[in-house]
Order: sequence, then C-alpha cells, then structure tokens
Amino acid sequence: MRNTLILLFAGTSAALLAGCGNGTLVEAQREAIATLGQQLPAPYRDGLITDSVHRHGDDLVMVIRFPDATMAMAKAKPDIFSALRQDEQEAIREVCAEPLLAPVYAAGGGVRRRFVDANGAVFFEVALSASDCPSP
Repeated sequence: MRNTLILLFAGTSAALLAGCGNGTLVEAQREAIATLGQQLPAPYRDGLITDSVHRHGDDLVMVIRFPDATMAMAKAKPDIFSALRQDEQEAIREVCAEPLLAPVYAAGGGVRRRFVDANGAVFFEVALSASDCPSP
C-alpha cells in the first residue's frame, strides 16, 4: 500500500510539474528579469521610465511609466496617445536584437511593454511574440 501511495504521489507530482509550462522558458525569463531588474528604474525615452520587469505567462512585461501623465490627459488627447501606441508597436521590434532576450525568444516567449500613468493605470500595451523576431 505504501509503495502504491508513493508511486501515485510521484505520478501526480510529475503531471503537475509538466503542466507548469516550459522550464527552459521560465529559466530564460528568470535570468532576463534578474539582469534587467538590476538596471531599473531606468530612463526609457522621451521622459518615460522603465520601472520594472516581470513574468506573465510566456511573456516578459516591461512596465514603462509616464511620470507626468494621467489617464485624464490621455482621454483629453486621444490622437497623441494613439500615435504613441502606433510608434511603440513599431519600436518594440528593436528588442529582437537584444542579446539578453534571445533565450526567451528561443524558448517561445515574448515581450510586452506596458505603458502606465503616474498612478499606475494602464494607458496601453504593445506586444512582441517570438515569431515576430527573425531566427538568428
């Protein structure tokens, strides 16, 4: 009976661990977060600040803050924020060339840049999947 319980537990544990996702991707994400995290917060561009990076599923999420903007400002000037979103959708392709992120892409992960206001409310987000980057 004891051996049966041990085998049942081992099988259940293996199934649960297998369901936790791609271990290679998780490790690549952890390494990227550790390295990037040491450099944050850091200026991004045009007065924006990259505050943090964290893992969300298969993606690394870089949180970029507008220190002088609020959601009210975005609602008052939707054309400006729409143009910024479009510009960022094109600019995110630059991260394909980032060597630190190559293991994340190779393991099937992606990157998101989440733009938030001074209070943490989300303005918009742009994403890049592994398939968006050319293979090395």
